[in-house]
Amino acid sequence: MVATISRWGNGHGIRLSRSVMEEAGLSVSDKLDVIVQKDYSILLRRLPKTKAERFMELFGDYKGDWRCQESDTGEAVGKERFE
Repeated sequence: MVATISRWGNGHGIRLSRSVMEEAGLSVSDKLDVIVQKDYSILLRRLPKTKAERFMELFGDYKGDWRCQESDTGEAVGKERFE
């Protein structure tokens, strides 16, 4: 797809076709992270909409054995001791 940079109010913007939006899984009001590479190419990455979506993006493919457990860090020092 070829896009042209246009004036948009006090800024600039490009329009994306419906097919590009659908192919990229984007919808209106999605937030994008814009990354300029060293070769001056531009990478657009959709930011997660929710904390849960961000969590799944980071850890969704984790297959290890995870269990919540307490760890002993030694004797209490200072005011972190609860009684």
